[in-house]
Amino acid sequence: MRTRMVVVAVGVLAVMNACKGADKSPNDSASAAAPSPAGADSGGMAGMPGMGGSQGGSVAEQMQAHMQMMQGVGPDSLKAMLPAHRQMAANMIATFDKEMRDMKMTGDAAWTATMDSLRNDLRTMPELSATELRARMAAHEARATRLTQMHRTMMQGMKM
Repeated sequence: MRTRMVVVAVGVLAVMNACKGADKSPNDSASAAAPSPAGADSGGMAGMPGMGGSQGGSVAEQMQAHMQMMQGVGPDSLKAMLPAHRQMAANMIATFDKEMRDMKMTGDAAWTATMDSLRNDLRTMPELSATELRARMAAHEARATRLTQMHRTMMQGMKM
């Protein structure tokens, strides 16, 4: 029963996220496997005064809630949630890339390495068994958290 509820919740989050990003290009869903998509649209810089901001919390906040939800499920449920997770993570990466470009900022070596590692995670995760996926999630979550923290720090440094 709990597994079904989690899967439904992930589905609802995915649909909400898809509806928010209805103006994105069809290639955005493939952004996890490709370098940062030039056509991604973040809908504004969430949490930054005067920058638009997204409704329902920033992409980073949504990802954090999603990752916490994923921690409590078993390997098979985690495997079932993977497509929605990959899409959400790809959207986060695309949003961060766009915000960096819009602010004419470049990431340092740590930023680039973390982005590359996350993209690699998203490329290789579908090939993993449910048990392997569960074993890899802690490291994946740590990378996503690290990227979010780096992004937040860089954006705060740009506040006017």
